Amino acid sequence: MNLLLMFLAVVLAGTLGPDWRWPLAVCAAFLIIGWCAGKGRAHTGAFIKLLLAIGLILFVLRALLTDGRPVMRLGPVAVTEEGLWAGLDFSLRVMVICAAVSLFFIVVPRPRLALAIERLGASPHASYLILASFQAITDLGKNTRVVLDAQKARGVETEKGIGNRVKAIFPVLAPVFLVALSQTEERAIALEARAFNVRSPKTALLQERSVPVAEWVAVGTVVVACIVVTIGGATGWFSLV
Repeated sequence: MNLLLMFLAVVLAGTLGPDWRWPLAVCAAFLIIGWCAGKGRAHTGAFIKLLLAIGLILFVLRALLTDGRPVMRLGPVAVTEEGLWAGLDFSLRVMVICAAVSLFFIVVPRPRLALAIERLGASPHASYLILASFQAITDLGKNTRVVLDAQKARGVETEKGIGNRVKAIFPVLAPVFLVALSQTEERAIALEARAFNVRSPKTALLQERSVPVAEWVAVGTVVVACIVVTIGGATGWFSLV
């Protein structure tokens, strides 16, 4: 959970930093960390998708809805200089959260996350629910691609025109949901076979490693630095030049 604590501290500092340059630097740092961890391609792709789906929309809304000196008119709506700066600042702070969350779940193995949550005091049922939820999302995506390819092989048109895509929704979704229900039943049977509901200490194939002192010191240093930056940005003690 040291990684989670450090991520939370950096996100807090990034969202409450002095100005827009601080969250921009934090986003760049998360991207660099992703490449150093060997997950750069996956994390960068996810970050770009989130930037287009969330960051760009928030930027446009702030630019159009903030009063100030107009720099461009789009019909009855005016884009203001204050709106552009406010949109840039707000969207970058939101993207800090998106970059951190996407990197965390790409870098941290889900079984180890569930084990760490259980070691913090959560019940095995809660940790399994978290793990199963993430796994269900992954399985649903894989099953959708498999069913989509199978329907294409059977001659179902799924690519040309909106009408054809609408018609292909039911032939694709129906098998996907049937497979999901079947997998849920199989998981329930597997849990019963492994005596998951028995009130006794549970064992796990994964074991938490002992955290070295140097790692605690590194995490503590990052957390303290982020707290200082957060307090400085919130109280106006300093600003980035």
